[in-house]
Amino acid sequence: MIRLEHVSKTFGGEAGVHAVRDVSLHIAPGEIFGIIGYSGAGKSTLVRCMNLLEEPTSGRVTVDGKTLADIPSAGEGKALKGQGRGAVRMPPPQLREMRKKMGMIFQQFNLMPSRTVAENVAFPLKGSGLSREAVAAKMEELLKLVDLPDKADAYPSQLSGGQKQRVAIARALANAPKVLLCDEATSALDPQTTQSILRLIREINQKTGITVVVITHEMAVVKEICRRVAVMDGGRVVEEGTVYDVFSSPREGVTRSFIATTSNLSKVEELIEASDPMVALEPGELIIRLSYGRSNVSEATISEISRRFLVDVSILYSNMEILDGAPLGGVVAKVSGEKITEAMAYLSERDVVVEVLKRG
Repeated sequence: MIRLEHVSKTFGGEAGVHAVRDVSLHIAPGEIFGIIGYSGAGKSTLVRCMNLLEEPTSGRVTVDGKTLADIPSAGEGKALKGQGRGAVRMPPPQLREMRKKMGMIFQQFNLMPSRTVAENVAFPLKGSGLSREAVAAKMEELLKLVDLPDKADAYPSQLSGGQKQRVAIARALANAPKVLLCDEATSALDPQTTQSILRLIREINQKTGITVVVITHEMAVVKEICRRVAVMDGGRVVEEGTVYDVFSSPREGVTRSFIATTSNLSKVEELIEASDPMVALEPGELIIRLSYGRSNVSEATISEISRRFLVDVSILYSNMEILDGAPLGGVVAKVSGEKITEAMAYLSERDVVVEVLKRG
């Protein structure tokens, strides 16, 4: 549905800010794809390149089989000049029609305060050629979809944050788009409201088959709703894959730091650094972190090593969750005994990742 090939965006010329650097992404029809990064990583600029609200400095943007922009880099343009290739952009009238098929919602809702909920939702249909009755019917259908059928005559100031975002979602769906771009859509909401909005987006995706791109700095959002994720840092995509694979085997430091924000297993490192009594060790004792995946999360490995190798295991932290229908978990424990080395080798043979965090 969305294909980005070597997309870059620089503000202020070559010596300016390189917001996006050589990004290539393929997003399939009907999937919910996450793009995560810290502030300044380039993720919001990248999503605006998808509908050409920001024109790429170079690269190709294709949506639903149609090329919105194909802009060679400066060097590439010189090399191909004799072949007649230059920047290719979709003509403005066609681009406006394409943008109608790409709804967008934002962190701050962007509702018009002087218009009612119904008028906000119906606004994208101005000039559509639909009759007043058809527009009213469409508006009513959309408000039912976002569970706000009784708020048609309310004004944005009378709504909660979650209700405002539901109105924004309804408005984004007015032209029956094939793509919904969500730029930090839950960042201004409390955790409970965030969950309800994510459930709504997932339900809309399942009912309509719409392709959803979620831009966020919160790994919990990616875990909750996305099937695949790209991690951005410094304008580049540094890691990409299924949410399960990225969570279970993160390669980059920035990815590991994001994962740490959603798990209590990293808290032990703070305790170790602070020399907390909870992690004080006797000679021969270890603090280890065990990471489990699909193949071994349900095995009684801790009971097994206690019996087989006569080691004592005191669990300090544990974490277990289901990602994309598959289990993923971990344990931080204090262990002691004469056969710790053999016990850890046994765990490794069972594909449990073993990290020694502290030695007594």
